[in-house]
Amino acid sequence: MNAPSHPQAARARRRLLLAAGACAALLPLRTIAQPAPTPFPTRPVRLIVPFPPGGATDALARQMAEQLARQWKQPVVVENKPGANTMLGTEVVARSAPDGHTLGIVTGSHIMNPLLAAKMPYDTLKDLTGVMLLTRFHMALYAHPNFAANTPAELVALARREPGKTAYAYATTQTYLAMELFNTMADIRLQNVPYKGSAQAMTDLLGGHVPMLMDPITPAALEHVRSGKLKLIATMGAKPSELVPGAALAASVAPGYDFSGAFGLVVRGGTPEELVRRIRDDFAGVLQLPEVAARVREIGQEPIGSTPQAYDAYILAEMDKWRPVVKATGVKLD
Repeated sequence: MNAPSHPQAARARRRLLLAAGACAALLPLRTIAQPAPTPFPTRPVRLIVPFPPGGATDALARQMAEQLARQWKQPVVVENKPGANTMLGTEVVARSAPDGHTLGIVTGSHIMNPLLAAKMPYDTLKDLTGVMLLTRFHMALYAHPNFAANTPAELVALARREPGKTAYAYATTQTYLAMELFNTMADIRLQNVPYKGSAQAMTDLLGGHVPMLMDPITPAALEHVRSGKLKLIATMGAKPSELVPGAALAASVAPGYDFSGAFGLVVRGGTPEELVRRIRDDFAGVLQLPEVAARVREIGQEPIGSTPQAYDAYILAEMDKWRPVVKATGVKLD
């Protein structure tokens, strides 16, 4: 038969048990650490550029890849895969593993292709995830020095006097749609003249073969403006470009009008959010380097470095903006 417990001894045992329980409750807080981040990258990273080598975007991609390779201690290989209105290169990313080792640079075509193509080899919104808006570039309406209008208001007046007789050159489908939107918002009718590339269109503008050209704002084009070989009628964004802050805005005659281009970074859909954020932060850090930021501005662009959420929201908003324009014009890729 067990001897009865002394009251003081019983109280002491209870205190010990309570103390032990408290320690046990605290123990996981001290010993269970946050899971270690998944190592990245564990092998060379592919950066897909959907343009031929040698262009400004390709040069910028290679400069960023060089900086990231130093930081990641893995090669970052730039692969040029032009074709199919940038879909050829973007498909490589859409078919890759969702582990962040294949990244893609995209442009406005990334937004426009689902609206223009009856069939695509991937689903833009499901198979791809936005990492960040890398850079923005502004567009401008240039004119030959002999062109009758000098300002947006004079252009609108001219176009209304002679509907459909004032022509402009363009080199991309999105630029054509942007000018159709301008026609609608300014209540005018300009005649479009398509070109396969900006270089030939600019040559013909300088030669006086076409009166106007919608094209990006670049240091080279602005040099023609400064020398008097061209004049700048308007910039097309809602806000002035850093390169020509005093230029007139197309929105002055078409309130609410806004058209600018952008380059973004995408990764395979389903890539873990933590990894997407890590890649975004590393790219954003590279964009802030003085030599990279200077290069961005040399090619006529502005560094952005948005969050993944902001870039995905931008893509959806742009699709909503251009969908009715595509429907109204009936433009298709195939």
